[in-house]
Amino acid sequence: MQNPASLVPLKNIFLPWTESSAQSALNRPLSTWAEAEGAIHSMAAVAPERGYDKTRFRVEWADGESYEVRLDIARVVVQIPCPLAGHVRRALEFKSGRWRPANMTEERQREYLAENERLHPGGAAWAAKILDGYELGGSS
Repeated sequence: MQNPASLVPLKNIFLPWTESSAQSALNRPLSTWAEAEGAIHSMAAVAPERGYDKTRFRVEWADGESYEVRLDIARVVVQIPCPLAGHVRRALEFKSGRWRPANMTEERQREYLAENERLHPGGAAWAAKILDGYELGGSS
């Protein structure tokens, strides 16, 4: 595990759009992972009984790197301590080839990673760089 002091710190997290009726965090910088997770929990509390609200997040770090992701926020998300950090971490682990879902074969993972590399050269290495050297919030 990396020494937290050596990680590139978070600059801001933005929520450019959401389907949620809880929009107090929309289009303003959230300066901590905890603040973003709190906004997600507020959205989850008013999410549809069935279904979810699509929400886009942009994570920006102090060195200018950024990662944009859509998170589907359902009511059950209120029970997850760090839904955004967990989602970002798992997505980067997948894109870097460090993790695969249980329902995906190793062959399908290799195919996905090869196609993703063709479409986004350096994508796996970039994901690994973020995982290894950037503040990602939540627990590892």
